[in-house]
Amino acid sequence: MAFQIDRVVFAWAHLEALASAFASARLTTDYGGIHTNGATHMATLGFGDGSYLELVSVRQPGQQAPVWQHHIATNGGICAWSVSVGDVHKISNRLRTLGMPVDGPRSSSRRRPDGETIEAEIAFVGAEGMGSLHPFMITDRTPRENRVRISDSIDGSGLAGLDSVVLAVPDVETAAIEFQRVYGAGEPVDIDTDAFPGRTVQLHDEPVAITSPAAADDWVARRLAIYGPTPCACLVRSTNMGASHERLPLTGPTRFGDRDVAWLDSETLHSLRLGVVPE
Repeated sequence: MAFQIDRVVFAWAHLEALASAFASARLTTDYGGIHTNGATHMATLGFGDGSYLELVSVRQPGQQAPVWQHHIATNGGICAWSVSVGDVHKISNRLRTLGMPVDGPRSSSRRRPDGETIEAEIAFVGAEGMGSLHPFMITDRTPRENRVRISDSIDGSGLAGLDSVVLAVPDVETAAIEFQRVYGAGEPVDIDTDAFPGRTVQLHDEPVAITSPAAADDWVARRLAIYGPTPCACLVRSTNMGASHERLPLTGPTRFGDRDVAWLDSETLHSLRLGVVPE
């Protein structure tokens, strides 16, 4: 199973606050509407390759979200990732034969502000949570282009699409072996990076990196203590790093394996660990 990252999800207590933080970094998102659960709503930052960031929250303070409630209530930021698959039923059955817990497939829908209904089937994989360590899978039942469009604010920024996701786990080796067993993922390759305190590996030829703590009190360890194994960062490709630096509040480059990465550096978005890398 080749990973094609569909989206990365960010959870926050107030959708408007998180959307405003993105807008202050000149990345204005598009309101996407209310989920059919009635409790949550969302916004998107869509890229040219069809991938996107999804911002999600409850509609009213104090509501309980059926998914990602802990992340929402605590301004947890990145909480999940998904992959597009051709037949979610077929892949779900195959994963079950490998002993993987699979919740679904189930129908999912959302009504856009213009009244258009978006429909898909999704399945959540693994025991860690919905799209946390393992990606949740989605098969569209309405045209894919109806689900998300390229955001106007992307124009001129150089941003082209999601590059990779970084997963925080207690033990890199155990997680890498799991991804190889379940998905046939490539071998883990150790990479040097200043952004993560412990051992970090990239799965060969896959848009997935895995990191673990170096000490009991570093930020990866603290995040694991609160949320368990979960994404802790994601990287976005840029076709023009000069334009990205000109348009966006980015740090200077730091190493991420054989590439440089610049991180969004606004006060709120700093905690989201959203990086930009050259294509």
